[in-house]
Amino acid sequence: MKKFTMILMALTISALFASAEWRAATQSEMDRTGANRVFEVDYTDLTTTTTNTAQTLTVAVPAKAAVQFMLMELDTAFDTANTNYTGSLAVIVGDGSNDDAYLTSTELASDGTEIWKKFGPTATREKVYTVADTLDFKFTPNTEEAVSANTSGHASFYFRVVP
Repeated sequence: MKKFTMILMALTISALFASAEWRAATQSEMDRTGANRVFEVDYTDLTTTTTNTAQTLTVAVPAKAAVQFMLMELDTAFDTANTNYTGSLAVIVGDGSNDDAYLTSTELASDGTEIWKKFGPTATREKVYTVADTLDFKFTPNTEEAVSANTSGHASFYFRVVP
């Protein structure tokens, strides 16, 4: 039954978005972070073209799963390469009941304010879901840009998930 649930979860997740990846952590990543799942987002995953409009990527969480946020790592800072103004791309991570339960607003843009590593809030880093829900990764650009304007950037979000 556990294998079936994990396969069903993987199929559901892959249908939710084209290229952002929810994958099993490698042994090296598990040793380094304590996580068993990784959500990777590349600048090409951010496709909303409307200026000053956030984009949310989601991952399905089945009922009875326990989720613990471990770490966000910015591998490559996000950048639009526009020198006319200071760029910004903030991310929050939450779920259907609390939009920043796992990660409060964190800057990913390369204009000198980017945060390279961040842990979630201690009090709300772990949650057991009694009903199915989603993990929501909300990316918000500055007022002059669209999230799709980014020409570089990659972030990894590490979780421990117990089905």
